[in-house]
Amino acid sequence: MIHLICPNPAIDRTLLIEDFTVDSPNRPYTIKEFAGGKSFNVAYALDFESPNVPYCIHTILGGKNGDYLKELAAKRTIHLEITDVDVNTRFCTIIADTKNNNIYPIYENSFVLSKPLLNKFTKQLLNAIQPKDTVVFSGSLMKGMPDDYIAQLQKQLKDQDIRFFIDTSGVALVEAFQEHPAVIKINDEELCDLVPDYTFNGLEDYADFLKSKTAATIPYFIITLGAKGVVAKLNQMVYHLSLPPVKAKNPIACGDFFLGGLVKYLTLGQLEDLEVLKKAISYSTANVLNWFPEMKQSDIDRIEKEIIIQRL
Repeated sequence: MIHLICPNPAIDRTLLIEDFTVDSPNRPYTIKEFAGGKSFNVAYALDFESPNVPYCIHTILGGKNGDYLKELAAKRTIHLEITDVDVNTRFCTIIADTKNNNIYPIYENSFVLSKPLLNKFTKQLLNAIQPKDTVVFSGSLMKGMPDDYIAQLQKQLKDQDIRFFIDTSGVALVEAFQEHPAVIKINDEELCDLVPDYTFNGLEDYADFLKSKTAATIPYFIITLGAKGVVAKLNQMVYHLSLPPVKAKNPIACGDFFLGGLVKYLTLGQLEDLEVLKKAISYSTANVLNWFPEMKQSDIDRIEKEIIIQRL
């Protein structure tokens, strides 16, 4: 079972508007609503292609909006493990100006995560995790979580052969790194949070770091570089993968789709490591070609063929 951790969900509402303006009312020509939060985007990637992998999302929901988010998740057969809260679940609105290719994200504040609520959520999570399961943390920790929250769970579960996927930043990343997760997926800025004493000016610097003793304890260590591609250590092999430039529409969630592809195909174990990474890149890139968090199989198939691979 794959456990996706999402205590701070939202209903994501994307509005497509042609030529957004501040001088007159804006009338969207298309509106779509999704169960939102980084783990939900990861789940959309998990569900995209066969074969399927079993997973659930651990989340906190409340009010009528929480009930509506359950409905949106049920329509996509997403299994939820829910901790209840006496506060209405938030909406997040993404305005996409499709004429000028601009994105305006408007995110509502969330509820206050009290210590009793966090303890209840954590207890439910620990009770659900079984030996040899996979646990996925994506995004920043919710306000109210201690900086070492992920590391605490790693320590509590270290005797159960749990595979941790970590995609976070700041102190939370530093703490989780000390517990040697199986997979780290971060961007170049987050890497500087982790190893501030290193300097990264080119691919050789990233490759040297991934081959160093510092990174040796992490079997899969992936660093995304935006338009410059991805540098990754896949066990003992280090690669740079890149693509020709694409015309992106909506970059929101592209990192989550990358993570979803990575989690799915590493869990299935049916592809070679390099093919898994190609899948993750194709998922991420296919997502940015759409205004909504979704992909097209034709885009994925084409993108996989265009990936340029360099061994470092």
